[in-house]
Amino acid sequence: MATLAETIVDRPAPPLHPFRPLFFCAALAASLGMLAWGVFWHMGWLPPTSLDALSWHAHVMLFGFAGALVGGFLLTASANWTGIATTTRRGLWLLVATWAVARVLLLSPLPFWVGALFDVGYLFGLVFLVGRVLWLSKNKRNAFLIGILLVFTGLDIAFYAGVLAGNGSVPARALTGAVDLLTVLMLAIGGRVIPFFTGRKLAGHTMWVNKYLIFAVNGGGALVLLCDLAGAPGHARGVLMIVVALLAFARLIGWRGWRTWREPMLWVLHLGYLWLAIGLAVRGLALVGAYAMPEIDTLHGITVGALGTLSLAMMVRVAQGHSGVPIQSNFALTVMFALPTVAAAIRLCHNQPAGWVWAAALWFVAYAVYLIVIGPLLVRGRVTAAAN
Repeated sequence: MATLAETIVDRPAPPLHPFRPLFFCAALAASLGMLAWGVFWHMGWLPPTSLDALSWHAHVMLFGFAGALVGGFLLTASANWTGIATTTRRGLWLLVATWAVARVLLLSPLPFWVGALFDVGYLFGLVFLVGRVLWLSKNKRNAFLIGILLVFTGLDIAFYAGVLAGNGSVPARALTGAVDLLTVLMLAIGGRVIPFFTGRKLAGHTMWVNKYLIFAVNGGGALVLLCDLAGAPGHARGVLMIVVALLAFARLIGWRGWRTWREPMLWVLHLGYLWLAIGLAVRGLALVGAYAMPEIDTLHGITVGALGTLSLAMMVRVAQGHSGVPIQSNFALTVMFALPTVAAAIRLCHNQPAGWVWAAALWFVAYAVYLIVIGPLLVRGRVTAAAN
């Protein structure tokens, strides 16, 4: 059976590439969404909506940006795993339109539940399309992804239900759960693709891989999610996060990523995984009382550092690999890869309004660079040999 890494980039895909419009949407949500958040926060103004500015910001990043990112990734990868197209061209554009309409409606004066229906409808569409091809192909190895998509959809529903009911704790827990779920996805998928790409690119590169450590890291991430959703005591959750962070760091060390320093397309993957360990450690240490920082602020190690870095790394690799151009970095992309790390460090180390502004600006620039440099590949499609 082909590995996940092979099917992401190397194996020829069906003619329709769902990642193209959805990655473009993800980058737009990441850049314009952050710009809008800065405007809303500085001006103390938000278009007519049931959400406060902070909740809108968190939701558009976790379910808007990350929702489009996950959709583009899984729809493309599942088509490659199975050899079955996940959707038709018309179906893809309907899905993209549903995502886009949701983003607009959630900032419109229309009833809040209207935008919520479109947003949840987009996620249910992903569940159906990915689940359909995995079911038809009897692809059991990746069936866990259906569970992840269903939980992601359930968290979105819980967020909206809490907002509509006026219960502030439910949306907050749903947003934290979304961060945990994305952490599980990055631990699992990153743990597959990072050592594969590293070993294939670096001749003679040896890595230490232990199946028990893999199970411990992935299982530990899932346990963090379950404990957060169950409302476990903060100290116990903090200890668990620190343990999972140490396990993830041990796994990362086994890949010997320091040998990738000359290959930006590789070191960015190791850097993103490192931020998973750092982000979990930052959250855990705050929860056990090592220092005072609200949990909502500690989440930025994972959301900005890990998700920001790994998403850019994979969105570049997938776009280049499926467009018939060399999978390689240039100066602009290399700088782009480093920006989420600088943004996350500023956001965590200078947790004041000035730090928030600088972190948001760096994040915006990173995704603006993606749109400028990689955006044309998403629009024009595959480059043929004759065109080269």
